[in-house]
Amino acid sequence: MRVAVAGGTGQVGARVVSRLRERGDDVVVLGRSAGVDLESGAGLAGALDGVDAVLDCTSTPAQSRVRCVHFFGAVARHLQTEAARAGVRRVVTLSIVGIDRMPGLGHYAGKLAQEEATRAGDVPATILRATQFHTFPLQLASQLGVGPLRLCLRQPVQPVDVDTVVSHLVRLVDGADEGRTVELAGPQVVSMTTAARRAYAARGRRRVVVPLVLPGASARAARRGAALAGEDTEIDGRSLDEWVAAGAPG
Repeated sequence: MRVAVAGGTGQVGARVVSRLRERGDDVVVLGRSAGVDLESGAGLAGALDGVDAVLDCTSTPAQSRVRCVHFFGAVARHLQTEAARAGVRRVVTLSIVGIDRMPGLGHYAGKLAQEEATRAGDVPATILRATQFHTFPLQLASQLGVGPLRLCLRQPVQPVDVDTVVSHLVRLVDGADEGRTVELAGPQVVSMTTAARRAYAARGRRRVVVPLVLPGASARAARRGAALAGEDTEIDGRSLDEWVAAGAPG
């Protein structure tokens, strides 16, 4: 199988690329390093020739609603347009659980735009919504604070192991659940603050993590559990306890 991976150098994309190549697939990595600007579409023409499936793992550090909606929407439209021209069989997109319940967050508004643009294309689209990864609370806390003091959002999370997400993406690339939107979460619910504290401790880093309460409807929804698994969400992968016991890798 020939698979094109957009965002193939990121946290998830690089793992997917490795997994696909290990089993013998021909993988095309789409990104600036390969001369492709996914947001503008420059360099994408011809890049999907002979490709069977496209996997969109793109992301952006931007948080502005306008910026995120433009980026994710543009990338999805360009991928769908070129995939249709090249005769690609399916497009698989990685998204996030709960984005429709917290649209006030700029990044989540962008992911909604991505999903909409992906579904609107001519190539059958499958979407995997995953909860945040085990590493997310630590990454967030590491960006907020000074010295040993760190801030982390006061809300429950249900983190999923990134390698479990990779396994499910590969399954969807092969054609499982084609045309559907499916959800995936880890087995354990914990406060984000607790998750960050435990991750720091597992890595031997002394930090004081303080809960941060943000205003707004989306933040309130998150505190009520909007980012957690729903009744139709598949539960899979190792728990936070197991990840911490392994030294909080990743």
